[in-house]
Amino acid sequence: MAESKRLTLSPGKDGVVDRISNLPESLLCHILSFLPTKDSIATSILSTRWKLLWTLVPKLDLDSDTIGTSELSADDDDDEDERDIMFAHVVSSVLAQQECGELQTFRLQWKFGWDGSHLDAWLRTAAARKVKELDLDILVIDIDVENLKLPPSFFSCRTLVVLKLTGTIDIDIDIDTPSLSFNFPSLKILHLVEILFPSVIYSQERSFLRLLSGCPVLEDLSFTTDDLEGEYKVCVPTLKRFIIRDLNGSDYELEINAPALEYFDFCGDLRAIKFYEKLNNLVQANVGLYVYENEHKEFYRERVFRLFTALNKVKFLSFSPDGTEWHNVGNIYPSSFQNLVQLDFKVTDCNWPVLQYLLQNAPNLESLVVTKGYAIKSNLCRKELQYDRDYLSSHLTSFYYGGFEDLKDEEEFVKYILKEARVLKTATIQVYRGKSKENVLEKLSMFPRRSTTCLLRVE
Repeated sequence: MAESKRLTLSPGKDGVVDRISNLPESLLCHILSFLPTKDSIATSILSTRWKLLWTLVPKLDLDSDTIGTSELSADDDDDEDERDIMFAHVVSSVLAQQECGELQTFRLQWKFGWDGSHLDAWLRTAAARKVKELDLDILVIDIDVENLKLPPSFFSCRTLVVLKLTGTIDIDIDIDTPSLSFNFPSLKILHLVEILFPSVIYSQERSFLRLLSGCPVLEDLSFTTDDLEGEYKVCVPTLKRFIIRDLNGSDYELEINAPALEYFDFCGDLRAIKFYEKLNNLVQANVGLYVYENEHKEFYRERVFRLFTALNKVKFLSFSPDGTEWHNVGNIYPSSFQNLVQLDFKVTDCNWPVLQYLLQNAPNLESLVVTKGYAIKSNLCRKELQYDRDYLSSHLTSFYYGGFEDLKDEEEFVKYILKEARVLKTATIQVYRGKSKENVLEKLSMFPRRSTTCLLRVE
């Protein structure tokens, strides 16, 4: 029997080499900055080199659902109290141990039951360390506990560039205390988001105005709430992005003065919105509107008309008109959308006329994307569609229809596009699940195509 050869490993040649630990400290900290703080701290057991490395990372990402609470029961009140205490201790300890100077990002997700007093000290520490991005996601579990209030000392954080507030946070300033004001001279991004029950609260309209007036270089404003009532003014000359979401049935008046606006996103119930300046710089707009059955049609049409008057310089438009009453609203477009080159439209049984009117007013449209919205089966929406061969853009090169069910309205619309789009290059039809792609392709292939170079795809 041949003698077996003994295999040996040479540490310098064949062994496992820890190349990561030999990287520069700045690069290792940069790598750790992409991890939640819990995972960053866990690397301290790797070696002596890694023991304190996490303390040099200028980013904190802490979540009460994942830090130090896995052994506690979610259903026990005593454990809930202990969870609050444990998480508060962890956050305070981490802030105390960090050795790096300036804090780039402080992200805190915190669900607590009874004691939120620690937030004041944490935010003072973050402000003292010149924090640039603050992301707070706060949820008070006990409905008898008051919402958290941001400490007045934080209202003048001069280094803050990004501020995101989600949850049960009160940002109200007492109007009887004129010495208090917002002063965020570096803030460019402000996101206010609501969850579960009334949260980022503007209990006085004046506080909202004072908040915005304290942000002289603000470029990105977003707020999500179903509790907006009263009169609000958004007067921000530097604003480029403005997002308003989930306005459901609220009675509000919104005045917007943002001449530099490039991106506008609105979803909810449309009430009184007034733009004071023409949006000559507008590039993209996403609009989702719902019209109720009891809505006064003429009043609603006037509101939508005013909105699109302000948006008629847009280049890329996404429009989702929802509800059963759109067939009665009529033409809501004030004039021709001369700059519009791409349209994304969510179609339902009741809003085909809305799409027709829009196509009539988009003479330079190049790309059309139509997708099926929620299928509303209502005889009230049935209306014979009439297509005018002269109104379709002569520049249309791309057409996509998603959710094709081979219904009469869909078939007539696709037939019209293929017949009248003279420079169409691609027509893509995505069929609804359960429909035969082969049958649809065979049927649509029989339709005449004005463009001799049009490629028809069914997927």
